Amino acid sequence: MLNNIKILSSAKASQWCKASNMFAHSKFPFKKALSQFNNLSELSRKEIACEFKRYDSIRRKRIPKSPRIEKDDAFLTCVMVDANIIATEYNIDPLTAIMCINPPCGCDEKVIIK
Repeated sequence: MLNNIKILSSAKASQWCKASNMFAHSKFPFKKALSQFNNLSELSRKEIACEFKRYDSIRRKRIPKSPRIEKDDAFLTCVMVDANIIATEYNIDPLTAIMCINPPCGCDEKVIIK
């Protein structure tokens, strides 16, 4: 069986990491998070993304319609909490969990940085 690999430039990988870490606020090193990401199965990555979608639909119903600043703070806090819950279920860091939401590769591909 062939392993599918996606090669990313360091700039693209850095952008992916920064975007993911805006929500996770993790101190976990990106190289270790990438290693965890690559070790996740295709099914696990899909399940993590589906869990975030499920939590997002709940979040959108429950966060009160208030001034924009308060709503944004509540939204970000909820995303961090959700990331920690999902990460605990899969024994990974929250950064790795958020990296599964919009990866620059397919679900069956591993990421390598050149």
